[in-house]
Amino acid sequence: MRSFIKLLLPLLIVGALAACTTTSASSSKSEQPAAQNYQEPDYYLDFDDIMIPKEIDYQNDGSYKLDNSKFRASIMKFKGRVEIPELVQYFINNMTKDNWTLVSNNKASSVQFLTFEKYNKSCVIEIDDTFASSTTTIFAVEVKDAGDLKKK
Repeated sequence: MRSFIKLLLPLLIVGALAACTTTSASSSKSEQPAAQNYQEPDYYLDFDDIMIPKEIDYQNDGSYKLDNSKFRASIMKFKGRVEIPELVQYFINNMTKDNWTLVSNNKASSVQFLTFEKYNKSCVIEIDDTFASSTTTIFAVEVKDAGDLKKK
């Protein structure tokens, strides 16, 4: 009986160690899909050169778009909980990357105004810092056939 226990004990220890190895290997496999979460990228909405951060959500109420043969205009409203200095820097960096020129950066109380220009486009970004979340409003205008306007 004693020899049977001596033979069984090492087998139980090896079995227990094998079970521990399998458990840790399966847990590391289950962690891999979680590490592969893909974040939603930033995006363009009405204008293909005004990038919108994914952290702010588009609001239909108060948004407006007009597109005719002379010009294109848009008022885009967004809400979200973001750090205002980071959001301001985001717009300055990305608008510059898309060849916009920063004309002014003004702050009045809790509202920040960024004004940008391009050859035939203008854009004003208003960031209103309220208690629960911030409201970002983008006013953008593009004049079509701007070369024809100079001739008149």
